[in-house]
Amino acid sequence: MRAADRPGSEPGPADRLRRRASRREDLLAVLLGLLAACGLVVAWLAGAAAHGSVLERGAVEARQRVPVAATVTARASAVGDLQTGQQSLTLSWTGPDGQPHSGGSTLPGLYDVGDRVPAWVGTDGRLAPPPATPADAVTVAVAAGFITAVMWAAVVWVAGRLVFAWNGRAFARAWEEDWAAVEPGWSGRRTP
Repeated sequence: MRAADRPGSEPGPADRLRRRASRREDLLAVLLGLLAACGLVVAWLAGAAAHGSVLERGAVEARQRVPVAATVTARASAVGDLQTGQQSLTLSWTGPDGQPHSGGSTLPGLYDVGDRVPAWVGTDGRLAPPPATPADAVTVAVAAGFITAVMWAAVVWVAGRLVFAWNGRAFARAWEEDWAAVEPGWSGRRTP
């Protein structure tokens, strides 16, 4: 029986250390839980910021680009080279200024010469990527939130491992001190 467990006895230094280590462990667990909860908030904020940024960029791009119907005039890659699902094509289209244009583009899918494909052009009539869509914003938001949450979780996990290992060593020291004080009386062995 520990000295602190006997009625009317004062706790020894090992009991105080063990209690301090126990209280510290409880506090560390609460703090790590709060950090994990903060991580969810930070991940949500990162996703929301990414979503807003992509939507804003899409709105700007939509004002600067015009959709046109382009015609496939030539295939730059053979059908057998479509391992990525992208096909290099030469397109022709009429720009916003009414002038005919042509240029190369890479599009997903399989197209033949003469097919009409949707394309986006800038105010100068040159091909441009399509503006970002709300679906793109959701995808980027989910990815940003997920990556932030995973990174935050990794940091909290490493911090938890380090502080609980440090606190575990404090527990071990307290138990060694307690055992050194109690073991001679318990076993009947005397220390020199």
